[in-house]
Amino acid sequence: MAPAGHRASLGRGARERILAAAAQLFARQGFNATGINELHRTARVSKRTLYQHFDSKDDLIIAYVAEYGRTGPTAAVLGRADLTPRTRLLELFTALADPGTVVPDAILAAAAEFPDREHRVHVAVSARAQLFSDRLADLARAAAARDPERTARRLVTLYEGACCRLLMEDVAMVVADVYLMATAILRDAID
Repeated sequence: MAPAGHRASLGRGARERILAAAAQLFARQGFNATGINELHRTARVSKRTLYQHFDSKDDLIIAYVAEYGRTGPTAAVLGRADLTPRTRLLELFTALADPGTVVPDAILAAAAEFPDREHRVHVAVSARAQLFSDRLADLARAAAARDPERTARRLVTLYEGACCRLLMEDVAMVVADVYLMATAILRDAID
């Protein structure tokens, strides 16, 4: 039996541990293949604690996708104030070479595992994907693109395609190809 202080310390930060366990398990096995038992054991929380933070597995998936959108690899690149808007848009593609990038992209993976457009996970994923597209449109606008929304749609399509290709192809080759394509999209939109 663990000392009382040890048990109490496990209660602190439970939500963060649950989300961290979810990120690890969802990335490795997918959403549907990951069970609640595995989640609570990996997070080192009781089922009761897990359900105190998340009413259902769907709620946990929705929270994970939202967190991924706020703190994932795209957020870090797009939020870099030290780079020009155009450079941030291009850096989005070079960042795919970073071994810390989770592939497949959590947004794409959730959309694939919850294809019913009426399912609440799919609705949440679509909303998160729209925020990503809006962020790219804002950067395209700041970079003086003639049609920022169209530019963003093209870049999102390229980014999502690259995430899929990274599952099957050499990372360096994919990154080099998509960087050149992103450069062409931006040249067409801005220059």
